[in-house]
Amino acid sequence: MFRYEKDMIPILKEFFKERFKQSLSVEELNTGIGIADIVFTKKINKRDYYFDNFELLYHTLTLINRRNKKISEIDFVSRFSKKQIKDIIEKFLSMELIEEYNSEYFNVKNRLTPTIDEFYAIEAKLENWKSGFFQALRYKNFAQKSFLALSSEYVHRVDKDLLIKNNIGLISVSPEKTRIIINPKRDNPIDEIAFFYLGEKFTKDILINNEQEKYCPQQWL
Repeated sequence: MFRYEKDMIPILKEFFKERFKQSLSVEELNTGIGIADIVFTKKINKRDYYFDNFELLYHTLTLINRRNKKISEIDFVSRFSKKQIKDIIEKFLSMELIEEYNSEYFNVKNRLTPTIDEFYAIEAKLENWKSGFFQALRYKNFAQKSFLALSSEYVHRVDKDLLIKNNIGLISVSPEKTRIIINPKRDNPIDEIAFFYLGEKFTKDILINNEQEKYCPQQWL
């Protein structure tokens, strides 16, 4: 049916495009715990600035973690290099994450929101479902839904109870008909920071490589 796993990718992309009516996807997204064959989202939440640095994003989320929190320059010094601080404070002010409270403190005005609402991660395999299952299991670290996609002629080999127990979806793929056999429950990602960061990385790939989308970021941090 399929000679290579890559032959399944266009069919899967078209399937989810039809299912979502509108979808955005990135192929071979390096997640740090494996390269996901396809990652989908329904839309991107545009911002003026995007984060291209994991450490900077981590410290931003940790520092600006609740509204009305008072933070001082000492708090910035403890997390960012001195060379960065002035620029970072200006960026956070312009993004309305913080506002000036008095001469010594800033007030957290808004928390940083992710660039995407949810991830659908898909690991595509011709027949080796066990390898695909373990990879899809890793994607639960950042994805709300994770799927194993298998050529339809080998779907009967899958231990479906194992997938259901671990909340992993199963997609049967063929040129004639592609269908979701197991639709997993939407779940919170295990690692919130990974979800945020891969959302930024996904967004960057879309903005830079997908010319049909009219998003235009002003700057990356």
